[in-house]
Amino acid sequence: MADQMEPHGTLDYAEIAALGLHPDELVVFSSNVNPYGPPPAVVKGVVEALTPAIVARYPDRLSGALRARLAAHHGVPAEAILVGNGTADILWLIGLCYARGRRVALLTPTFSEYEHVARLMDAQVIRVCHPGWTTAPDGSYHPGETTVQDTGRALAAARPDLVFVCNPNNPTGHWLTLDEMEMLAAAAPEALWVVDEAYVEFMAQPKSSVAWIQQGRWRGRWLVLRSMTKDFALGGLRLGYVVGEPALIASLQAAQPPWNVNAVAQLAGILCMDQMAWRDETLARLRADRDVFCQELRAAGFAPLPTTVNYFLTPVSAPTALRRALLARRLVVRDATSFGLTGYIRLATQRPEHNRLLVQALKEVAPSLRTADSRPSAANSRRAG
Repeated sequence: MADQMEPHGTLDYAEIAALGLHPDELVVFSSNVNPYGPPPAVVKGVVEALTPAIVARYPDRLSGALRARLAAHHGVPAEAILVGNGTADILWLIGLCYARGRRVALLTPTFSEYEHVARLMDAQVIRVCHPGWTTAPDGSYHPGETTVQDTGRALAAARPDLVFVCNPNNPTGHWLTLDEMEMLAAAAPEALWVVDEAYVEFMAQPKSSVAWIQQGRWRGRWLVLRSMTKDFALGGLRLGYVVGEPALIASLQAAQPPWNVNAVAQLAGILCMDQMAWRDETLARLRADRDVFCQELRAAGFAPLPTTVNYFLTPVSAPTALRRALLARRLVVRDATSFGLTGYIRLATQRPEHNRLLVQALKEVAPSLRTADSRPSAANSRRAG
């Protein structure tokens, strides 16, 4: 059983308060949220609708209006969608319904909440190396030569009942193609597959596993998680959903606490459905910002790993100490040690002026933390997958 809160990239408010800081003072590179959001039209619409009545009235427990809009967007029946209080909320529902006492496989390194949920459900957790990565004797992860076929063989040997896959993966930014996903699925054909696509819209050409559900393929064995928190920057409201076979969705709905998606979040989600052009424009701008950010980091002597999304890993010396030093400058980065990635930080691209601020700070702070063997190795400079 897990006995402590899992570390994440969101702000630690107790830590910030202890340092005498306020969240508004910080530039947060540790949270993978669209820095250009939320959409102004959504904020305006929420403010105008925030009446005493909407505050006092219980929300629709089925999120019916938002569910219908999402279903139309994805081309699936409304019964194939469940809306939740962020995707983390839905992960807990999946754990409650499908993980208790089961064999649960994770493609690692990856988001820690999958393992946290599985262990709380007394599941047997099996870590399987994500393609492009390998494990060291101490259990840490490093870029390696693991292939999709290698990962498939490991899954076949594990015989899992449930598989969690983050795609694109957090924290590596690597994306498995739909063909690769189908190859892996063939290795564990009896398992329920949970594909977390929280970051898929940050890709230049998003390709979602929902397409397979639309076509009736992988029927009954797939749940696809989607987040509106990241691309629309609704972190303070919390909003996510899952797409899957209606029978699976019905089981999750039965386990979901009533009214757990508040009325303001539901309204914001509905308004976001009319802001797809805003999303596409800002995320295209963010991809360009990321490319410049990585170029500036390389010019400063760092070696960010390639990625398909807005965040990426960067090898550094003493990441924990570096995080503390940057926090003193009101810059927050993610120490990737908790992912099992020793010697890395994860950076989420921010607006250009903030990216330049971090590059300058790294140039000033990192040299004092370097040891004789701290230069990024050739292996660390390879593509992460």
